[in-house]
Amino acid sequence: MKNGDYASPVREEGFAGLGDYAAIGEGRSVALIAPDGAIDWWCAPNLDSPPLFDRLLDPDIGGFFALTPVEPYRMARRYREESNVLETCFTTDQGEVRLTESLNSTLAGRLPWSELARRVEGVRGSVKLKLHLRFGTVAETRSPWMGETTQGNVFHIGDIMAMLRTSDDVQITHMDDEQVIAELITQQDSRSLVALLITQREPLAVPDLDAIDTRIETSHTAWQDWCKSLSYEGEYKDHVKRSALSLKFLWYSPTGALAAAATTSLPEGIGGEKNYD
Repeated sequence: MKNGDYASPVREEGFAGLGDYAAIGEGRSVALIAPDGAIDWWCAPNLDSPPLFDRLLDPDIGGFFALTPVEPYRMARRYREESNVLETCFTTDQGEVRLTESLNSTLAGRLPWSELARRVEGVRGSVKLKLHLRFGTVAETRSPWMGETTQGNVFHIGDIMAMLRTSDDVQITHMDDEQVIAELITQQDSRSLVALLITQREPLAVPDLDAIDTRIETSHTAWQDWCKSLSYEGEYKDHVKRSALSLKFLWYSPTGALAAAATTSLPEGIGGEKNYD
Protein backbone atom coordinates (compact mmCIF):
# COMPACT_ATOMS: atom_id res chain seq x y z
CA MET A 1 0.00 0.00 0.00
CA LYS A 2 1.24 3.47 -0.82
CA ASN A 3 1.41 5.83 2.15
CA GLY A 4 1.73 9.00 0.06
CA ASP A 5 -0.83 11.76 -0.26
CA TYR A 6 -3.66 11.63 -2.78
CA ALA A 7 -5.80 14.49 -4.03
CA SER A 8 -9.32 14.20 -5.41
CA PRO A 9 -10.33 13.04 -7.90
CA VAL A 10 -8.46 9.74 -7.81
CA ARG A 11 -10.26 7.85 -10.59
CA GLU A 12 -9.84 7.70 -14.34
CA GLU A 13 -12.85 6.48 -16.31
CA GLY A 14 -14.28 5.22 -13.03
CA PHE A 15 -11.26 3.13 -12.05
CA ALA A 16 -8.78 3.67 -9.22
CA GLY A 17 -5.20 2.47 -9.73
CA LEU A 18 -4.70 -1.17 -8.81
CA GLY A 19 -1.58 -0.28 -6.82
CA ASP A 20 -3.45 2.37 -4.86
CA TYR A 21 -5.79 0.09 -2.93
CA ALA A 22 -5.38 -0.62 0.78
CA ALA A 23 -6.63 -3.87 2.33
CA ILE A 24 -8.39 -4.88 5.52
CA GLY A 25 -9.22 -8.44 6.55
CA GLU A 26 -9.97 -10.79 9.42
CA GLY A 27 -8.67 -14.21 8.35
CA ARG A 28 -11.64 -15.12 6.21
CA SER A 29 -12.10 -12.30 3.68
CA VAL A 30 -10.29 -9.21 2.35
CA ALA A 31 -11.78 -5.85 1.42
CA LEU A 32 -9.91 -3.45 -0.87
CA ILE A 33 -10.30 0.30 -0.28
CA ALA A 34 -9.55 2.96 -2.89
CA PRO A 35 -7.96 6.30 -1.95
CA ASP A 36 -11.36 8.01 -2.21
CA GLY A 37 -12.77 5.91 0.63
CA ALA A 38 -14.66 3.43 -1.56
CA ILE A 39 -14.52 -0.30 -0.90
CA ASP A 40 -14.46 -1.61 -4.46
CA TRP A 41 -13.82 -5.29 -3.77
CA TRP A 42 -15.01 -7.61 -1.02
CA CYS A 43 -15.88 -11.28 -1.36
CA ALA A 44 -18.01 -11.93 1.70
CA PRO A 45 -18.19 -13.81 3.89
CA ASN A 46 -15.30 -15.86 2.44
CA LEU A 47 -12.40 -15.29 0.08
CA ASP A 48 -13.98 -17.65 -2.47
CA SER A 49 -17.50 -16.20 -2.17
CA PRO A 50 -18.97 -14.22 -5.08
CA PRO A 51 -18.01 -10.56 -4.66
CA LEU A 52 -20.38 -8.40 -2.66
CA PHE A 53 -18.54 -5.35 -4.01
CA ASP A 54 -16.97 -5.60 -7.46
CA ARG A 55 -16.49 -2.11 -8.90
CA LEU A 56 -12.85 -3.14 -9.29
CA LEU A 57 -14.05 -4.91 -12.46
CA ASP A 58 -16.82 -2.65 -13.71
CA PRO A 59 -17.26 0.99 -12.59
CA ASP A 60 -20.74 1.23 -14.12
CA ILE A 61 -22.59 -1.72 -12.59
CA GLY A 62 -20.12 -2.94 -9.95
CA GLY A 63 -20.95 -2.80 -6.26
CA PHE A 64 -19.10 -0.57 -3.79
CA PHE A 65 -19.31 0.98 -0.32
CA ALA A 66 -18.02 4.57 -0.38
CA LEU A 67 -17.51 7.09 2.40
CA THR A 68 -16.04 10.19 0.77
CA PRO A 69 -15.82 13.95 1.49
CA VAL A 70 -18.16 16.01 -0.67
CA GLU A 71 -15.65 18.87 -1.09
CA PRO A 72 -12.24 18.53 -2.78
CA TYR A 73 -9.78 16.87 -0.40
CA ARG A 74 -6.33 15.54 0.20
CA MET A 75 -5.89 12.12 1.73
CA ALA A 76 -3.14 10.34 3.64
CA ARG A 77 -3.38 6.91 5.25
CA ARG A 78 -1.43 4.37 7.26
CA TYR A 79 -1.84 1.10 9.07
CA ARG A 80 -1.56 1.27 12.83
CA GLU A 81 1.78 0.00 14.11
CA GLU A 82 1.97 -3.82 14.05
CA SER A 83 -1.66 -3.95 12.96
CA ASN A 84 -3.90 -4.22 9.91
CA VAL A 85 -6.38 -1.66 11.22
CA LEU A 86 -6.33 1.15 8.66
CA GLU A 87 -6.43 4.88 9.42
CA THR A 88 -7.21 7.41 6.67
CA CYS A 89 -7.12 11.19 7.10
CA PHE A 90 -9.16 13.37 4.72
CA THR A 91 -8.38 17.10 4.73
CA THR A 92 -10.59 19.74 3.08
CA ASP A 93 -10.60 23.53 3.23
CA GLN A 94 -13.23 23.28 5.96
CA GLY A 95 -11.69 20.67 8.20
CA GLU A 96 -10.14 17.27 8.76
CA VAL A 97 -11.63 13.86 9.47
CA ARG A 98 -10.10 10.50 10.44
CA LEU A 99 -11.58 7.25 9.13
CA THR A 100 -10.61 4.07 11.00
CA GLU A 101 -11.52 0.80 9.25
CA SER A 102 -11.46 -2.82 10.29
CA LEU A 103 -12.92 -6.18 9.40
CA ASN A 104 -13.54 -7.05 13.01
CA SER A 105 -12.49 -10.16 14.86
CA THR A 106 -12.09 -11.22 18.49
CA LEU A 107 -8.98 -12.11 20.48
CA ALA A 108 -9.98 -15.76 19.94
CA GLY A 109 -10.37 -15.42 16.16
CA ARG A 110 -12.98 -14.40 13.62
CA LEU A 111 -16.61 -13.67 14.42
CA PRO A 112 -19.41 -16.05 13.29
CA TRP A 113 -20.57 -13.22 11.00
CA SER A 114 -18.65 -10.67 8.90
CA GLU A 115 -18.45 -7.22 10.51
CA LEU A 116 -17.02 -4.35 8.51
CA ALA A 117 -16.62 -1.32 10.79
CA ARG A 118 -15.87 2.28 9.74
CA ARG A 119 -15.33 4.81 12.54
CA VAL A 120 -15.49 8.51 11.56
CA GLU A 121 -13.88 11.08 13.86
CA GLY A 122 -13.86 14.84 13.41
CA VAL A 123 -10.32 16.15 13.95
CA ARG A 124 -10.90 19.85 13.28
CA GLY A 125 -13.42 22.08 11.55
CA SER A 126 -16.36 20.48 9.77
CA VAL A 127 -16.38 17.95 6.93
CA LYS A 128 -19.42 16.71 5.01
CA LEU A 129 -19.16 13.12 3.78
CA LYS A 130 -21.37 11.17 1.41
CA LEU A 131 -22.09 7.51 2.06
CA HIS A 132 -23.00 5.46 -1.01
CA LEU A 133 -23.60 1.73 -0.71
CA ARG A 134 -24.42 -0.34 -3.80
CA PHE A 135 -24.41 -4.12 -3.72
CA GLY A 136 -22.77 -6.10 -6.50
CA THR A 137 -24.89 -8.23 -8.79
CA VAL A 138 -22.09 -10.58 -9.98
CA ALA A 139 -22.36 -9.41 -13.59
CA GLU A 140 -26.13 -8.97 -13.20
CA THR A 141 -26.76 -12.59 -12.19
CA ARG A 142 -28.43 -11.79 -8.86
CA SER A 143 -30.96 -9.16 -7.80
CA PRO A 144 -30.63 -7.57 -4.34
CA TRP A 145 -33.85 -6.88 -2.48
CA MET A 146 -34.61 -5.24 0.85
CA GLY A 147 -36.93 -6.49 3.58
CA GLU A 148 -38.09 -4.70 6.73
CA THR A 149 -37.62 -6.34 10.14
CA THR A 150 -38.05 -5.21 13.73
CA GLN A 151 -34.25 -4.90 13.95
CA GLY A 152 -33.94 -2.79 10.78
CA ASN A 153 -33.84 -3.21 7.03
CA VAL A 154 -32.11 -6.36 5.77
CA PHE A 155 -30.74 -6.70 2.25
CA HIS A 156 -30.86 -10.09 0.53
CA ILE A 157 -28.22 -10.69 -2.14
CA GLY A 158 -28.47 -14.27 -3.32
CA ASP A 159 -28.01 -16.38 -0.17
CA ILE A 160 -26.39 -13.48 1.72
CA MET A 161 -28.11 -11.25 4.25
CA ALA A 162 -26.66 -7.80 4.93
CA MET A 163 -27.53 -4.96 7.27
CA LEU A 164 -26.18 -1.42 7.32
CA ARG A 165 -25.83 -0.05 10.84
CA THR A 166 -25.15 3.66 11.44
CA SER A 167 -25.00 6.06 14.34
CA ASP A 168 -27.87 8.51 14.69
CA ASP A 169 -26.01 11.43 13.09
CA VAL A 170 -25.83 9.63 9.73
CA GLN A 171 -28.77 10.93 7.71
CA ILE A 172 -30.09 8.46 5.12
CA THR A 173 -31.47 10.33 2.11
CA HIS A 174 -32.29 7.37 -0.16
CA MET A 175 -32.72 3.65 0.34
CA ASP A 176 -34.08 1.03 -2.04
CA ASP A 177 -33.43 -2.59 -2.99
CA GLU A 178 -30.12 -1.84 -4.66
CA GLN A 179 -28.47 1.05 -2.82
CA VAL A 180 -28.29 3.35 0.17
CA ILE A 181 -27.28 7.02 0.03
CA ALA A 182 -26.63 9.03 3.19
CA GLU A 183 -24.65 11.99 4.47
CA LEU A 184 -22.68 12.78 7.59
CA ILE A 185 -21.32 16.12 8.80
CA THR A 186 -18.45 15.90 11.27
CA GLN A 187 -17.45 18.47 13.85
CA GLN A 188 -14.29 18.72 15.93
CA ASP A 189 -14.18 15.78 18.37
CA SER A 190 -17.30 14.17 16.87
CA ARG A 191 -17.37 10.38 16.62
CA SER A 192 -19.65 8.34 14.37
CA LEU A 193 -19.85 4.74 13.22
CA VAL A 194 -20.93 3.01 10.04
CA ALA A 195 -20.92 -0.78 9.90
CA LEU A 196 -21.99 -3.51 7.50
CA LEU A 197 -23.00 -6.91 8.87
CA ILE A 198 -22.97 -9.97 6.61
CA THR A 199 -24.01 -13.58 6.98
CA GLN A 200 -24.57 -16.44 4.53
CA ARG A 201 -27.28 -19.07 4.98
CA GLU A 202 -27.32 -18.31 8.74
CA PRO A 203 -29.24 -15.96 11.05
CA LEU A 204 -27.96 -12.38 10.99
CA ALA A 205 -26.57 -11.07 14.28
CA VAL A 206 -27.38 -7.42 15.05
CA PRO A 207 -24.87 -6.31 17.71
CA ASP A 208 -24.97 -2.99 19.51
CA LEU A 209 -23.08 -0.15 17.79
CA ASP A 210 -20.87 0.35 20.84
CA ALA A 211 -19.86 -3.32 20.70
CA ILE A 212 -18.95 -2.98 17.00
CA ASP A 213 -16.90 0.13 17.75
CA THR A 214 -15.11 -1.59 20.64
CA ARG A 215 -14.23 -4.53 18.39
CA ILE A 216 -12.16 -2.22 16.20
CA GLU A 217 -9.79 -1.90 19.16
CA THR A 218 -10.11 -5.61 19.96
CA SER A 219 -9.10 -6.40 16.38
CA HIS A 220 -6.15 -4.01 16.65
CA THR A 221 -4.99 -5.80 19.81
CA ALA A 222 -5.39 -9.19 18.10
CA TRP A 223 -3.16 -8.06 15.22
CA GLN A 224 -0.54 -6.77 17.65
CA ASP A 225 -0.65 -10.04 19.60
CA TRP A 226 -0.09 -11.96 16.37
CA CYS A 227 2.91 -9.75 15.55
CA LYS A 228 4.45 -10.61 18.90
CA SER A 229 4.65 -14.23 17.73
CA LEU A 230 6.99 -13.29 14.88
CA SER A 231 10.58 -14.24 15.72
CA TYR A 232 12.49 -12.37 13.01
CA GLU A 233 15.27 -10.15 14.44
CA GLY A 234 17.34 -9.38 11.33
CA GLU A 235 17.62 -6.30 9.15
CA TYR A 236 14.57 -4.29 8.09
CA LYS A 237 12.52 -5.78 10.91
CA ASP A 238 9.63 -3.31 10.51
CA HIS A 239 9.43 -4.01 6.76
CA VAL A 240 9.43 -7.76 7.35
CA LYS A 241 6.61 -7.42 9.89
CA ARG A 242 4.56 -5.34 7.49
CA SER A 243 5.11 -7.92 4.73
CA ALA A 244 4.02 -10.67 7.11
CA LEU A 245 0.89 -8.70 8.04
CA SER A 246 0.10 -8.32 4.34
CA LEU A 247 0.54 -12.04 3.67
CA LYS A 248 -1.64 -12.81 6.69
CA PHE A 249 -4.60 -11.41 4.72
CA LEU A 250 -4.34 -14.43 2.42
CA TRP A 251 -4.14 -17.01 5.22
CA TYR A 252 -7.64 -18.50 5.22
CA SER A 253 -8.22 -19.29 8.90
CA PRO A 254 -10.93 -22.01 8.55
CA THR A 255 -8.50 -24.30 6.68
CA GLY A 256 -5.04 -22.78 7.12
CA ALA A 257 -4.63 -22.58 3.33
CA LEU A 258 -2.91 -19.61 1.69
CA ALA A 259 -5.07 -18.00 -1.00
CA ALA A 260 -3.43 -17.14 -4.30
CA ALA A 261 -4.90 -13.63 -4.31
CA ALA A 262 -7.44 -11.44 -2.56
CA THR A 263 -9.06 -10.61 -5.91
CA THR A 264 -10.03 -12.39 -9.09
CA SER A 265 -7.51 -13.80 -11.59
CA LEU A 266 -5.17 -11.42 -13.40
CA PRO A 267 -3.43 -12.87 -16.49
CA GLU A 268 0.34 -12.63 -16.86
CA GLY A 269 -0.24 -12.13 -20.56
CA ILE A 270 -3.57 -12.06 -22.34
CA GLY A 271 -3.83 -15.18 -24.47
CA GLY A 272 -0.55 -16.51 -23.07
CA GLU A 273 0.22 -19.90 -21.57
CA LYS A 274 1.62 -18.73 -18.20
CA ASN A 275 -1.42 -17.19 -16.60
CA TYR A 276 -1.66 -17.46 -12.84
CA ASP A 277 -4.08 -16.40 -10.10
